[in-house]
Amino acid sequence: MTRWLTLLTCIWLFCPSPALAEPAPEAGAAARQAGEEIALRGFRSRHYVIYTNLSREETLPYGRHMDRVFDQYQRRFASFMPRNPDPMPLYLLRTREQYIRYLANYHIDASNAGGMFFVTHAAQGLATWVESGSRQKTFRILQHEGFHQFAWNYLGPNLPVWLNEGLAQYFEDAILTNQGMQLGIPGGTRIERVHRAIEQDNVLSFEQLRDVTAEHWGRTLRNRPDQSSLLYAQSWSVVYFLIHADEGRHKDRLLHYLKLLNRGSDNDQAWLMSFGTAGLAALEQSWRGYASRQKPSEIATATDRLVFLGTGLRLLDERGQNMPGSIDQLRDELQRFGFSLRKRELGIIRDQSAQDEELFRFERGMVGGKPYEAEFRLLTPSRSDLPPRIVAPGLSPEPTLIWYRDADGDLVLDIEYR
Repeated sequence: MTRWLTLLTCIWLFCPSPALAEPAPEAGAAARQAGEEIALRGFRSRHYVIYTNLSREETLPYGRHMDRVFDQYQRRFASFMPRNPDPMPLYLLRTREQYIRYLANYHIDASNAGGMFFVTHAAQGLATWVESGSRQKTFRILQHEGFHQFAWNYLGPNLPVWLNEGLAQYFEDAILTNQGMQLGIPGGTRIERVHRAIEQDNVLSFEQLRDVTAEHWGRTLRNRPDQSSLLYAQSWSVVYFLIHADEGRHKDRLLHYLKLLNRGSDNDQAWLMSFGTAGLAALEQSWRGYASRQKPSEIATATDRLVFLGTGLRLLDERGQNMPGSIDQLRDELQRFGFSLRKRELGIIRDQSAQDEELFRFERGMVGGKPYEAEFRLLTPSRSDLPPRIVAPGLSPEPTLIWYRDADGDLVLDIEYR
């Protein structure tokens, strides 16, 4: 038996959190015991005890955010009760080096993970770090790994790995605004990865996906990166299909499957009682058709293009160029510099170039049966030492590119949804 088990990824209703309060002294002492030289303070939110070397003011937005996310976990899995009702531990380190060093005290190698939910004989918790990345990126990691932590406590430790990872990615993509949480926002990279696999007849059957073990998943992640990218993308795709396809008629069967697993049924029995066998081939064929036709959401596409434009703005700032006053001026400047960007995710390489006029526009609904395209709009900077903001007006929620500077004065690009 392994000494420890680690669940990780490399990666709503509005209810404001109370102010973070410091927990009992023994909680803070317990957090410091394994950390040795990394002394952590403990702050209590409604659903978490956050052990951190950040200040209370720095910690507060993460506590508020995760309390609201946790409310949504509970709302969507209201029929499940926790094995442990106590607030769950969240370890929020300032730097990546501190995060790696802290988890090494639990004999965990976190060097290749942007965040993780871990379980050892000594402790369990949700962990990541905050510097050298945007707040939105940290939120996505916490939403993903936070679901793993919630599932372990509420849904049970026997959740099939494909379903655990698929649901975690589903919640990772969620957008939190003042009005609540918006789920079901498909992004382009996972969709494209699944499209290619279906075209090449390289996807796993539902039966194969259902029977993938945590050990097999881990070996694939370590030794076959291209296949592991498909495991993640297909798991997300099947979960999205079971929740949204055919006007949501598969969602109740998915919930029944989760309940049976929670009550101790083995995987085969729970699947059989929830989905049957006679209709399994038809269900898989229906998923293939749905996944082949699926397109990324307008919000996800607009957000991806905002990141491209923001990266170009940062280049102009680094070169001491005058900031543009309009999208047309930004396009002209980036084209003059020959600006391009290459991204690699889930084995998909995507090249974006300022010569592509579409990157300066976004789709906003349909007019006359055709997609209506609108231009991004530049907004005045929030401070004199920051580049202009960019918004995709008319989308709901409305993505806005914002800027701030970190503790070292470095420029940070982020996205807010309003």
